[in-house]
Amino acid sequence: MAFINSRLSSCVAYGFSGGPEYSTLVVPLDNGREQRNRQWLYPLHRYSAQFLHLAKDAQAEIIAVFHAAVGRLYAFRFKDWNDYTAVAEPIAPAIGTSQPVQLVKTYVFGAAATTRLIQAPVGGVVVKRNGVAVAGTLDTTTGLFTPSSPWTSGAYTWDGEFDVWVRFASDHNAFAIGGPNASTSDIELVEVRL
Repeated sequence: MAFINSRLSSCVAYGFSGGPEYSTLVVPLDNGREQRNRQWLYPLHRYSAQFLHLAKDAQAEIIAVFHAAVGRLYAFRFKDWNDYTAVAEPIAPAIGTSQPVQLVKTYVFGAAATTRLIQAPVGGVVVKRNGVAVAGTLDTTTGLFTPSSPWTSGAYTWDGEFDVWVRFASDHNAFAIGGPNASTSDIELVEVRL
């Protein structure tokens, strides 16, 4: 088992900040310019939280999740409140086949665009062809959608919500106890690919 198919609850997830991380190799050139090379095809997301005066139930949940995940060993679901929805996101199936298609989200700025793999969709995802729902099966642990019948020509999109597979960034999880209801902890999560 590489993952636990459960989501960290909102009472804990609201405390996190974070977002995408890319890896870019920047090489300075003799003429003062620079050469930039993209190292990763897809971004990885990182999240961190400094919980001050954490409620007892939230503290108990973090401790339980940390133990169940065995520190960094197992991934679990996390809702990134900054980016968790997709509306009319294009997908490109292999027309004439019944091969699964990977859900992705595309980000566009001017003429530039990049995609993000969506590997932890939640229930309610709808795949459409020319605006009409397509029958099929969604694997909510990988983000692969398999149609009930072969793909036909048309414009395909999907709508829905998604989580991020994350793991703890450390095998150590410390709580500072400042009083009976005054627990404090710093926690970091890192996105993983399944």
